[in-house]
Amino acid sequence: MSISDEIKQSLTEQFDKTQVPEDVDRRVRQSFVQFHEKKENKKMKKTIITLSIAAAVLIPTGAYSLSSSYFAQDQADISGLVGSGVKRAVSEGLSVPIDRKITDQGITIHFKEMYVEDTKVLVHYRIEKQDGTLVPWEFDTTGLQIISDGKKDGKQVDYPTYQEPGVEGFNRLNFIDTERKEQLPFRLTDAAGKEIDTGIADKDQPEGVIGFVMKGGASLPQTIKLNVDIDRIGKTKGSWKGDIAIDQSKAKQATEAAR
Repeated sequence: MSISDEIKQSLTEQFDKTQVPEDVDRRVRQSFVQFHEKKENKKMKKTIITLSIAAAVLIPTGAYSLSSSYFAQDQADISGLVGSGVKRAVSEGLSVPIDRKITDQGITIHFKEMYVEDTKVLVHYRIEKQDGTLVPWEFDTTGLQIISDGKKDGKQVDYPTYQEPGVEGFNRLNFIDTERKEQLPFRLTDAAGKEIDTGIADKDQPEGVIGFVMKGGASLPQTIKLNVDIDRIGKTKGSWKGDIAIDQSKAKQATEAAR
C-alpha cells in the first residue's frame, strides 16, 4: 500500500469514528437547506420578473386595440352579430375608424367606426347634442293612443307602445324613425343606388350598432354605401340624410380572423 493510500484509509477511519453532536448536525443541515432555498427563490423571482416584463411588452398592444374599439364592449352586441370572432378581429386592428357627422336641429348623428367582413357590415354610431354628450332616450307620444309609455318611476325603461285606429295589435314607437313607410332609416345601397337585400338589425338608442348581413351567405358587392334617411330622433323632428362609403379594405382579413 502506498503512503497516499495509507493516509486516505487512516482519515476515513477517523471520520467514521467521529461523532457529530445532534444539535450541530441539525444546524448544518438547516443552513444547507436555507442556502438552497435562497438560491431557488432568487431563480424564481428572476423568472417571475422576466415573465412580468414579457407580459408588460406583449399585453398592452392587443389590449389597447381591443379596448379602443366600441365593438369590443359587451353592449355592442346586437342580435348576436358582435360575437367573439368580431372581438378577436378588432383586437387585431381590423375595424376602420371613421368620423362622419350628419347634423340638424342641434342633433348630430356621429358615425365613428365600421367593421366589415365578406358578408357583414357593422357601424358604430352616437347621437350627440351640441356639447358632444348623448341625447336623452326620450319619446314624444303626443296624439298617439298609448298602451304603455314605457316608463317606470318617471324614467324611460322601455319603448312606448300605441294602438293605431282600425288596426289590430299594437305598434312600438321607434327612437330613430323615418316617415317613409316603405323603407328603414338605414340601408345599404350599391354603386347604382339600389338597395342591397340584407338582414338588418339596429340598436335604436342614442348609441349603438347598425348591422347588415347578406342573405344566403352571398358576398357584399364591391362598392357599397350606408344610406341614411331619418326624419325623427326621440322627441325631435328634422332631416338627417346622407350616405357613407363602406370601406371593405380589411374585409378579407377580418373574415379570416373572425373564424
